[in-house]
Amino acid sequence: MDNHIEILPLRIIAAKFISTNELEGLEELNRVASGMSRIVRLRYRIWEAAFTALLGGTAFTILPGLWMTLSGVKGGEVIAFLGLILFGFWLATVFYWRWFQYGRMKTNIPQPAIYANPNDPAARNLERFFQVAQLETTPRAFFVTRNNVRRYLKRRYFFGRLRAALVSEDSAVRELLFSPSGLWFSREIFMEVNVEALIEQAKVKPSRAGAPKTYDYTDAVMSLIEHPAIHSLEVGKRGNQTMIVDLLDAWYDSKRLIPPSETQLTIYAKMILAVIEKNRAASS
Repeated sequence: MDNHIEILPLRIIAAKFISTNELEGLEELNRVASGMSRIVRLRYRIWEAAFTALLGGTAFTILPGLWMTLSGVKGGEVIAFLGLILFGFWLATVFYWRWFQYGRMKTNIPQPAIYANPNDPAARNLERFFQVAQLETTPRAFFVTRNNVRRYLKRRYFFGRLRAALVSEDSAVRELLFSPSGLWFSREIFMEVNVEALIEQAKVKPSRAGAPKTYDYTDAVMSLIEHPAIHSLEVGKRGNQTMIVDLLDAWYDSKRLIPPSETQLTIYAKMILAVIEKNRAASS
């Protein structure tokens, strides 16, 4: 095989693992990453709120408490002690998110990745890419600083449950990731690698360009039959299509399934509206 070495973003490499068509691979990659984000987003928001509140509470108690104690003000010890308690809870929140991602404080064992649908072919191929990236023999990934300096990453970055965030186009999704060094990590990652050789090493077969993508939409549509919003729907009212798209998307979310694209959901919504209008016209 030709030793064709390229410097490519991690997203592009992962997309090539998923599909022979790079654009289709990127589309599937965004779908998988957003599905992972959908599952953990609420958990992250709760954790983030606790992190911020406890950090603020610590700053507003322990510092004034220490000042009051050193100044001989009565009650300063109590406030400082309360601040120490809040600081302990703040540390616990930090440790929790790290434990959630890596299973322990020392990041040395790959954790089961979180995917909305682990049996999705795109997710399986992406996971095969991460398994190769976890090897010591694989070229190390890196990010580029503002001064155009490479900073190489240890393979432990690919050990966490949320590793799918690393290949997301959306930086808000990448920010879900707590790096092994203990800080948020949202930078775009690159690798200098022979992609074809890496695919062959992983024993992966990317899907063919233009291959049809199927989604289980039957149950999603069936869930709308007795839905109150459908019963009260006014035919011809503006916003009906958006409302149905939101209902379908919410059904996939409730089942922790990866939804079709918004374009595909819009097609389903138009079909559903056409059937509703036809049936109501026939019964009137």
